[in-house]
Amino acid sequence: MAESPENSETPPRSAAREQQFVELLTRHDQDLRRYVRSLLPHPADAADVFQRTAISLWRKFDGYDPAHPFFPWACRFAYFEVLNHRKRAARDRLRFSEDVLELLAEQRLEEDRVLALRRQALDHCLTKLSREDRDLLQRRYAEDATVKGLAEEFGASAKQLYKALERIRRGLSLCIDQTMAKLQEGKA
Repeated sequence: MAESPENSETPPRSAAREQQFVELLTRHDQDLRRYVRSLLPHPADAADVFQRTAISLWRKFDGYDPAHPFFPWACRFAYFEVLNHRKRAARDRLRFSEDVLELLAEQRLEEDRVLALRRQALDHCLTKLSREDRDLLQRRYAEDATVKGLAEEFGASAKQLYKALERIRRGLSLCIDQTMAKLQEGKA
């Protein structure tokens, strides 16, 4: 029996299906938040719409077909929640027309696809770096160490470290561009 929008009760689910939902939502949480945020000008509105989207996804998860990607399916719910939010906030002055909103939604999905490919390319390119270069990047960016502190630790000048980081970034950029071309051609 199909659930009506008025029915706020969620049908019972198996533990495995609940686990699948939690894993999918967790995996796509940040991308879905960015998608909603790209369609709404105010962060508080985006946070509210994201919560409503998560509830809608939970309620309608039995209709999700695991053979299809979760993110685009979730984005459709988010898009409709954004439209519902716009109806509730119709008196606000700063609003996008529905045509502009739909265009933004489509562009954001395309950008997310490209960003996912770039992340995949970056992961691939990081594996090609020497251990020392990976460690330097890890310390500088993931651990947020200062160049001055790293220079003292490695017994090098800050200028040498800046040059090394620039060399690594240029190499990664080139590798990412080449890998992206292969990914888009379906060769990688």
